Amino acid sequence: MPTRKQRRREAKSKRHDYEIVYVDEEGNEVEPAPEELEAAKTERPERRNGAKPAATGKRQASRSGRTPPPPTWRRSIRRAGLLGIVVFFLFALGARGKSGGYASAAGLAVLYTALFVPFTYAIDRFAYRRWAARQNGAGPAKKAEPKKR
Repeated sequence: MPTRKQRRREAKSKRHDYEIVYVDEEGNEVEPAPEELEAAKTERPERRNGAKPAATGKRQASRSGRTPPPPTWRRSIRRAGLLGIVVFFLFALGARGKSGGYASAAGLAVLYTALFVPFTYAIDRFAYRRWAARQNGAGPAKKAEPKKR
């Protein structure tokens, strides 16, 4: 969908369209032949208003983005471990100077890490399945509904 700026630019180019005028040797305006009118309309170059020409095949390939790797528990645990470290330091900063501050921060970090592992795996699995469905040309994968008898 074109942006507002693009729509305004296109409308402006249509408003300021020019007419082709033919002048004979004496300086009088002459009506052009119908074939010349049609040829003039088709020969006019496409207006781009400074935009680069769009690549047809290349654009579709770049639209797909990068290929998501298949989901693995090992990658999910690694990500959760990194999150756990960050969460521990953030909670430890908040609990500084309180009794049992580091212990409670460590407990909460372990809890957040444990909850983050399956969540990350589910997100990776969803992204991979969506990518695979698009590669196969099908829409989103739908579960089969049970038949009613």
